[in-house]
Amino acid sequence: MGSLRTRGFSHYRWQTGQVAWLLHRITGLALVLYITMHIWVVSSLQLGEGPFEATMAFVQSPLFRFLEVGLFFCVIYHALNGLRVIAIDFLGATEKHVPIFWVLVVVGGVLWVIGGADMITHAIEQMNHGDPFFPSLGG
Repeated sequence: MGSLRTRGFSHYRWQTGQVAWLLHRITGLALVLYITMHIWVVSSLQLGEGPFEATMAFVQSPLFRFLEVGLFFCVIYHALNGLRVIAIDFLGATEKHVPIFWVLVVVGGVLWVIGGADMITHAIEQMNHGDPFFPSLGG
């Protein structure tokens, strides 16, 4: 096994399409993780009112409010990049995939800042009212 330099990785350049592809996969996995957690929270209803209330208290902590901002990013990026992929695959926009990517990054960034600011404000207000940042596992 040689070093990264001897294996040719020192000259590797990331291209826009590769970054878009990697972010699409990462955000897709994050959304699958969220759906799994959402199903766990909803399934706690079967255990009764007490366990459901404890689960809801756990996921309504400021930590999870900040994680929602990340989830919001994942949804926006995955949706907009999905539209870019459709444009490339079905509308013949292969030559224009880089400018389309950057336009969607700007549009997505604006949407994320507008929506995320409200979420962060709510989390900070929650902490100012004395809610701990990390949720309690003990209930």
